[in-house]
Amino acid sequence: MNPLTKVSTLMTSELITVPAFTPIGEAKKLLDKHSIHHLPVVSPEGKLEGILSHADFLKVVEKYDASQTVSSIMSSHLAKLEPDDTVRTAANLFALNRFHALPVVEGEKLVGILTTLDLIRLMDAEKVDLSDY
Repeated sequence: MNPLTKVSTLMTSELITVPAFTPIGEAKKLLDKHSIHHLPVVSPEGKLEGILSHADFLKVVEKYDASQTVSSIMSSHLAKLEPDDTVRTAANLFALNRFHALPVVEGEKLVGILTTLDLIRLMDAEKVDLSDY
């Protein structure tokens, strides 16, 4: 695996996003329907405002009411990547923190998301030379 690979080559750029005023129940349906664990929260202009993880939802699953919105439980102080950041930078951020997804932004606009699964797929796709063993 080349640790200098650009994040832009691995990130998911076709994203499912929600605005901050989305009801929590609707957000949960999107997570389940698309089998995803992270839902970026964006403004109408595409500016990243936060991220809702499956874990965030689980913290309130038994005590939320239908009037609550994503803004009440999303994480808003986020580590972020830029498209030209490297896989090494992403791996370091994942290793230093307890999250599994990093939004990728250009300026303040969300352009993608990189997950630990993306890094695993990169490693899995690497050709193995049996002589290395």
